[in-house]
Amino acid sequence: MSRPVSPGLTASALISDIAKSLASAGIEGARTEAEVIVKAVCGVTAEDLIARPEVALTPDEHARAMGLASRRTRREPLPYLLGRAEFYSLPFLVSPASIVPRPETEILAEAAIERAPRTAAKIGADVGTGCGVLASVLARHLCGLRVVATDISSEALMLARENARRHRVADRVLSVRCDLLAAVTGALDFVVANLPYVRSRDIDQLQPEIRDFEPRGALDGGADGLCVIRRLSVQLFDHVATGGFAALEVGAGQADEVANLLGRGGLRSIEVVPDYSGIDRVVIGWRRG
Repeated sequence: MSRPVSPGLTASALISDIAKSLASAGIEGARTEAEVIVKAVCGVTAEDLIARPEVALTPDEHARAMGLASRRTRREPLPYLLGRAEFYSLPFLVSPASIVPRPETEILAEAAIERAPRTAAKIGADVGTGCGVLASVLARHLCGLRVVATDISSEALMLARENARRHRVADRVLSVRCDLLAAVTGALDFVVANLPYVRSRDIDQLQPEIRDFEPRGALDGGADGLCVIRRLSVQLFDHVATGGFAALEVGAGQADEVANLLGRGGLRSIEVVPDYSGIDRVVIGWRRG
C-alpha cells in the first residue's frame, strides 16, 4: 500500500470518529463496523491498518466513509451499504431486493450438503432463493448438481444469477420467477427453502435494520408465521422424488408444527436440526418409497 503517512486525515482517526458515531446510535460492534467501512472505502486490508494506522486518506475517501457511516447510524444494514455479504465463507452481492444472508441459514446449507449424497442428487430446488446464496453454495459443493432457484422477485433473481455467475456455477443454476414450485416440473432429489416465517404482529419488534430496510415480503409469514411454509408443504409430495428430502428453515418454536405439516404432506422420517444457539432451526422430511 503506497500511501503517505499524515497527521491530517488518517485511517485510525477516521475509524475512531466513525466508531463513536455508530456507538452513539446503539450499534453493537461499532469499532469493527467502522474498520469495515474504512477498509471498504479506501481499499486497504486489516494488515495495512495494523502496519500503518496513520496512513493518510484523500478528502474524497474521508467524505465517502463519513457518508456511509451516516447511513449506518440510521440503521441501514452494513451489507446493503457495502453491496456484499459473506455466506458459507463465500462473498455474495446483496441489495434491498432480498434479505441479508444470515448465519442460521448456513445450518440449512450444511444439512442439505450432508444429506444430498444419500439421494445421488442430480437436481434440487432452492425455493425463495433471494440473492441465491443457497443455490450457489449447493452447486459449488455438490459436484454435477443442477439447482432450480425460484423466487417471485425479478430483482432478487437478477442478484441470484449474478452471484451464480461470480461463483462459476451459472451453468448449473436455473433461476425461475414463480411462486414457490408453481413453474417447476419433474421430480426433484431435494428441496431447500428459507421462506418468510416471522409472524405479522412481530415484524414491528424486529431490529430496525430488518424492520425498516429488508423486504417485508421476504420476512412476513402471516398470522402464525407459517402461511408460506404451509403452502409449500402441500406441494412437496408431488415434487420430491422417492428417496429425496425437503429441508426448511424455521423460526424459534416452529419446528414441531412444521414437522406436522411435512408429515401431513406425505413426508416421513422427520429430522430437526438445531442452530448454533440450540434453537431448532431446520426441519427435514423424506419421501419414502
